[in-house]
Amino acid sequence: MRSFAVFLIALAMTAGCARATIAGNDDGGLDGTGQPDATDAAPSIDAIDASACATAPCDIYAQCGCEATPGAVCDLDGTMLAAGATACRQDLLHGDETLACTRDTSCAARHGCIGGRCRRYCMTDDDCPGEGGLCAIHPTFNSQQIPGVTNCSTDCVPTQATNPSCPPAWACHIFVDDPTPTVPDNGDDRFMSDCTAPGAGAVGAACTNNGSCAAGLDCISLNPGGNQCRPNCLCPGGNCAAGACPGGSGSCRGFTDPVVIGAATYGTCF
Repeated sequence: MRSFAVFLIALAMTAGCARATIAGNDDGGLDGTGQPDATDAAPSIDAIDASACATAPCDIYAQCGCEATPGAVCDLDGTMLAAGATACRQDLLHGDETLACTRDTSCAARHGCIGGRCRRYCMTDDDCPGEGGLCAIHPTFNSQQIPGVTNCSTDCVPTQATNPSCPPAWACHIFVDDPTPTVPDNGDDRFMSDCTAPGAGAVGAACTNNGSCAAGLDCISLNPGGNQCRPNCLCPGGNCAAGACPGGSGSCRGFTDPVVIGAATYGTCF
């Protein structure tokens, strides 16, 4: 057993709506919750006072340029995603990463509706709360990275069936950010947690990525055995042999490359 079958998170956006692609698996035009994209982007609100912003007409990080319109915040312009253009929009629900969404106006300042939920924009890891939160998610449009935009992953606990930092009923999984993939691996992998809409795969089910698996399970590449949904386990003090696994799911085992998020080491049960 080598490592996770699912490595990278990429978020894809279509004109007007965001959608999620996990590990390169396109959702075929769904909004990331398993439902068709519901709306186009909210109409832009003309910004008046944008002179102090790094970008015009507004800046998603500094949140400047929209002050002249009450209730307006800065977000990506859904009609100009390929250019990474910005536009002012209304903030109707003040949603953070715990809110599932179908339109940008559900999300608070410095958040956008991406992959069916409100995601936080970031410039560095320090902008992302918690040890599992990394500034490592790059939204794309038509398979091209949107310039100047990065999102946080979500700090959550991958051994738990429910996580208050995720939208209700969403699942927490472990992912890896590999900035410079090489064979053999050059050791620059960074592990992070993130929430996805829950999959249906139970223990032992065949899977293609973490999104195929139910909460508390990740898609693991076993040799022999192929890709299976297996329970995550916590390795006390880094000792996976001492970790607990659900009944009938096997023993907690560590990975060849230790999976460490903050102070916690994780293994898998088989």
